[in-house]
Amino acid sequence: MNPAGISLLLLRLALSYIWLTAGLSKLFNKQFINTFSGTLHSFADGTHYSFYATFLKDHIIPNAQIFAQFTIWGEILTGVAFLLGFPLFLAAAIGIFMNLNYYFIANTTPSQFLNIIMIFSQLAAYSNSAGSFWGLSASLK
Repeated sequence: MNPAGISLLLLRLALSYIWLTAGLSKLFNKQFINTFSGTLHSFADGTHYSFYATFLKDHIIPNAQIFAQFTIWGEILTGVAFLLGFPLFLAAAIGIFMNLNYYFIANTTPSQFLNIIMIFSQLAAYSNSAGSFWGLSASLK
């Protein structure tokens, strides 16, 4: 057994678990879509980044129903892609994009720190070809 490959597999599975549980919990929460606009308003009011509050209020909140669906399915599909190990570039790119957005709305240091950890974990998974060890990427070579 290759210890580096096993470590990458475990990293990939952990990322998959985090994204899948986040997305599925939103999918099965009947109130998520209906309350998303209010949640975004509280995020806009609580963020330390005024440019992001303006962005939320001007572009995202007016289209909250659509962005709620994007959030749900983005998290679920990112989790599935990390689970399968393919397409890892797309999974990492979408995951990093979502974590950057979550970073800007986080109003506590622990939440921001967790998003930074997720960003670097996804970069590590992609840059070390985590999908090539027991993933679809290995079987497609």
